[in-house]
Amino acid sequence: MVRLRLPSLLYQSHLTGSQRTEKGDGGAKKKDKPNVYRSVFRIGSNLIAASLVVLSLVTVIVLLSAGMFNRHIILDDIGMDTSEYNDYGQSCRLDATGFVPNTCSAMEMATTTAPAWTALGQRLASQWQATSAAPYYVTTCIKGSMGAGNAGWSALVFLAGYDAFPKCQPSGAQEIAGLAQTETAARASFPNGVYLLCVFADKTMGESTVHVNSDGTTDLVFTNFTRSLVTVDGAISADNDGINTVEYSYPLGPRYMITGYAYTVMLDITTRLDPSVPFWNVGRYSKKAIMVSWDTGSTVANSSELVVFQLVLSLWAMALTSSDFYVTVMGLKGFLQHKPVMTFDLLAGLERRRLLLVVVALAATPALLYADVARIYKGTANGDLIWSLSTILVGMFFNFSTLLVITLIQKIPSPGDYLITFSPTLFAYGSIACIVVVWNAGYAAVAADFNNAAFLLGLNVSGVVRPSGAYTTSGIRTTMQFLAAPTFTTLGICLVVSIVFSTLRRKCIARGSWLLNVQWTNTNGFLERAGRPHWITGLPLESSNAIKIGNKLFCKPSTQAILGFAIVAAKDTAEKYTESDIVQQNRHASTHESLFVISMYHLAPTLCRLYVWLPAKVTPSLFGMIEKNAFIVSHDQQIGHTPYIHRRGTCVN
Repeated sequence: MVRLRLPSLLYQSHLTGSQRTEKGDGGAKKKDKPNVYRSVFRIGSNLIAASLVVLSLVTVIVLLSAGMFNRHIILDDIGMDTSEYNDYGQSCRLDATGFVPNTCSAMEMATTTAPAWTALGQRLASQWQATSAAPYYVTTCIKGSMGAGNAGWSALVFLAGYDAFPKCQPSGAQEIAGLAQTETAARASFPNGVYLLCVFADKTMGESTVHVNSDGTTDLVFTNFTRSLVTVDGAISADNDGINTVEYSYPLGPRYMITGYAYTVMLDITTRLDPSVPFWNVGRYSKKAIMVSWDTGSTVANSSELVVFQLVLSLWAMALTSSDFYVTVMGLKGFLQHKPVMTFDLLAGLERRRLLLVVVALAATPALLYADVARIYKGTANGDLIWSLSTILVGMFFNFSTLLVITLIQKIPSPGDYLITFSPTLFAYGSIACIVVVWNAGYAAVAADFNNAAFLLGLNVSGVVRPSGAYTTSGIRTTMQFLAAPTFTTLGICLVVSIVFSTLRRKCIARGSWLLNVQWTNTNGFLERAGRPHWITGLPLESSNAIKIGNKLFCKPSTQAILGFAIVAAKDTAEKYTESDIVQQNRHASTHESLFVISMYHLAPTLCRLYVWLPAKVTPSLFGMIEKNAFIVSHDQQIGHTPYIHRRGTCVN
């Protein structure tokens, strides 16, 4: 028998420059640099990939701590966005009976129905205690993010002045007699919608109290401002409910329905004023600075199921990657100690880890719902944090789902031995990063779109009827529906770029062919048993990645790891051999130590001896054995209860 000289560790390991120099090869230092860079890249990439798997678990923890499944918080940014607060009218006068006839412009009066406008004037006169001797000067302003057509919500704001018309955007402090806001609302007793009027009166409403949000933060709100309902035919009634907006979203179906709601509130910002505030309104008698805002909230139906679902899948995904993480850490440890190490690219092997793809994709699926919740709270710390985490998980969801589709395509038999290749690492990081960029670019738009649902009753702003709170129960467009086109376009571009990159690298740098020829894998017993993909792959199956001895091509241990396999040896036998012994033996003859090939999924449980709790016959099966660098198929052999240790492996044919 001819003994082959197979440097089973040296060809796929990193040795320091000093170690290379000891062999007397002065040029080996330069040759070794690519190996160093490759090892650093692989180890770093694997650690990042492992952290992405953990991200799903982190997101659940953050969601629970922020109370995002049942949340309410006042939007209290006193640095008002001036682009969403504009002049509307400055001609209305208000006396004891309501709006003085022929003072309001036709445009202002057309904002609501004619009877409702008259009723609003009467209610304001009563709440503000207006007098006919000294009618108030009433300015109207439009608040909202109004887009093209009837897109964009709106609210009508009334500012009352004692001696002159107030300005919508004054410079600094502005003295007022009262402030009110009109929106629309949906109530069971008003199936066609109703107008909602919230009023603050300077003369009578100066009391405030601390409001505690669900995240523990606090705001100071006025306690005695009033809310009234005004029907389209002018009937007035007090409103004890106070809800302005109720919207529904179904990103994961009706079982996990998101309900978003808002209450109009009057904020006391007297103690919060500083030079950064562009302007504010202050009562002449109350001396209180006031701002109208909303207490926004949301609930997620059956949210406990989502939490348990994602927790279980996240922990499962971590368990599935524990062996890869172990091998990576061992490689990092050896690298830092300047010892020979076996490194591999986990991302390149994802297509061989179908169970992991399914589990991670499912674990990331709730991110589609989290993004819908986060957009409600755009501009708040927790809202923006949840959005950022959600976009990363969304990127992972689409990336892993695409890889899963690719694995299904690989199952379809192909007529030839040539495959299209792509770069898994470039596709993974590129698609996740690009989807994050695309979704962040659309953050403001989807947040605004939350208030663009079909509505029952709106406000006629400058001839355009816009939504203002009385939404239907049919549901709004989800974030995924809004961003579907750019998301799938980005995903397709990233896949094409990764294919082009992989092809050009093989053709121009490695001087290979445009397509990958995998015919040689039929001559390797291990690869033939492992099975080769069809049509497209990201696996490093170029013949140049194999070790050629005579007319045989041997599969490297790093390739074995990428394919999803780990090498172990029986502990009692392995104690007779050290890694250096095996290296020395491979320089002169094949090792006599029997090595066992198992699924990478089973490495960590095997080393931790978790399978001793199972009957030996139901423990996972061995994939095969390696004897003197030859692969031997295992038939009906289980891992059993034998203690094993991990080996970096050997090349195999």
